[in-house]
Amino acid sequence: MKWIGTSWKMNNDIRQTQQYINTLVKNKKYLKKKNFKFFIIPPYTSLTSFQKYLRDLPIVLGAQNIHHQDSGPFTGEVSASMVKSCGCKIVEIGHAERYKYFNETDILVNKKIIQAINNNLIPLICFGEEKKISNLLLRKKKLIKKIKIIFKSVNLKKNKKIILAYEPVWAIGKKNAASAVYVSETVNIIREHFIKKLNFFQNQIIVIYGGSVNKNNAE
Repeated sequence: MKWIGTSWKMNNDIRQTQQYINTLVKNKKYLKKKNFKFFIIPPYTSLTSFQKYLRDLPIVLGAQNIHHQDSGPFTGEVSASMVKSCGCKIVEIGHAERYKYFNETDILVNKKIIQAINNNLIPLICFGEEKKISNLLLRKKKLIKKIKIIFKSVNLKKNKKIILAYEPVWAIGKKNAASAVYVSETVNIIREHFIKKLNFFQNQIIVIYGGSVNKNNAE
């Protein structure tokens, strides 16, 4: 099963969201692919607009972030239960922009992953190296160091899944994506570590790629 989706970042108001949904409804036959799951991660303000169509559209709805606590005096934050009540099944955690603009850390991302799992949300965890590392051993060392922190004490039941969004920071929003060979090498590193070292099952790990993907290089 291949997962393909889009995160809107801070784009599209309610009117624009509805226009997008109307187009999806008209073309929903193209979303009915046997071996594919399509997801959309819009801003919080657009979640309830999508919720009305979840029975009609073959998509998975996601949120762009959650707080690591259940509730409390955290003005401007949104909890896992709140996004679930809007129909979300997945939540994006740890995007490079959260680190860059909002001072998030690997330790905080770890708390959010645990919070998502505890609330039966599938965490879609973004991670990748800041600079391109051609040397495979150095790349492996860099990524595994990060994985050890953000997945500390993370346990999954056999019927639960995680989505690992490999997004090399150096490729996000740039002209060129990472090459297929570079991505393949990295994904193999990731899968091997999760199965052999973290004791995850093969079917629990969904790996996707992000970083300058467009209609010309998506295939």
